[in-house]
Amino acid sequence: MRTEFAARGDNSENVRTHFFLLIPALRECSVIAETLTTLRRFDYPTDHVDIVVALDAKERGATTTADVVADYVRRHSADGPRVTTVTFHGDEQRRSLQLNAALDEVRHQVCHRRITGPVVVGVYDADSRPDPRALAYVDWQVRAGQRDVIAFQQTVSYLSNVDQLRGAPLVHANAVYQSVWNLVFETPRLLASQRAVERDRLLLFPPYCMGHGEFFSLAALDAIDGFPHTGPCDGIQVGFALSRIGIPIIPVPFDDACQSPTTKRTIVRQHTFWYSGNLEFFAWYRPSFDVKVMAANVCHMALNLKWLLRPVWYCAIFAASVHQRRWLTTAVLAISPSVYYRVVTALWQWANEDTPIPESHLPMVGWIPAAAAHKSIGAANALLRVCLGKSTYHKTER
Repeated sequence: MRTEFAARGDNSENVRTHFFLLIPALRECSVIAETLTTLRRFDYPTDHVDIVVALDAKERGATTTADVVADYVRRHSADGPRVTTVTFHGDEQRRSLQLNAALDEVRHQVCHRRITGPVVVGVYDADSRPDPRALAYVDWQVRAGQRDVIAFQQTVSYLSNVDQLRGAPLVHANAVYQSVWNLVFETPRLLASQRAVERDRLLLFPPYCMGHGEFFSLAALDAIDGFPHTGPCDGIQVGFALSRIGIPIIPVPFDDACQSPTTKRTIVRQHTFWYSGNLEFFAWYRPSFDVKVMAANVCHMALNLKWLLRPVWYCAIFAASVHQRRWLTTAVLAISPSVYYRVVTALWQWANEDTPIPESHLPMVGWIPAAAAHKSIGAANALLRVCLGKSTYHKTER
């Protein structure tokens, strides 16, 4: 994909895509200024990029995110893409509601400024550090495909705050594991589902978006009534909604680098949030006699159960082998998780050879089985909280 992009011809005679980049932000004073600077450095014409910070009126404090953004705009208004803010006023606290408020403003701007040509809405987190080639890649795909309804998802790395992770092997391994997982498992699933949707084949695993580094044409968002109005983890829900109506999600092979949790507690909170988003699948795919829908239901349920029960199964089998003194089985079980994740990491290195995992991260691979097991606590916590009707936490804020 990167090779084809690098060898692309010049199609500058076509109208370029106009991007509106949305950043939902709540209590992000410490990172938002650097994020705005990063997003204004894309390798893309600045007059075709707008950045909209979606704020929440409920934020309070001596200095709010709105204050930091206003100060940033005063100091940088003369150069680069335009930065504006939209504030959500409402009783609920959910970033998807902030995104919908910003989406309304995007529609207004498109009409008011009479923007012609393709319009794509991108979403980034307040800690996103995307590859500067991402917008040019999406623009290339939009103009090459000539489709009004289209969606994209960047690959994701969770290592941008690695300096805060050093000296804590489990949280460092979690960041490596999550980065490896995205490229080795999530991105291939996006590719497979894209082919299945385009060829009208069985979609065994409906893809999800990551909530950042994602792009949608206005027509695609109109088709699913904007961002979700209820439930956690809007990125996952958007992916389910798009795949349900046959809109493929095209991978963008340039990373959106973001931060990873710095404590064991926040790892559990983050995975609780993510896993509860996966449970929203069943709100989109209801029981049906349609073979495709039934297959998607079964496969997704099996995958969720595997994520939840894999550490339990492993510990039970390991304890049984020790109890029965089957030492060869015990030895194989003891080393198999480490071998498995080392192989997966090697695949990541091979597939991403132009930006491999730095040498300093490789010793953490041995800790990945423990990190994966620890994350499963979040899955169990999400399932319990959903069943009890309790909050599954808001997205972690800084």
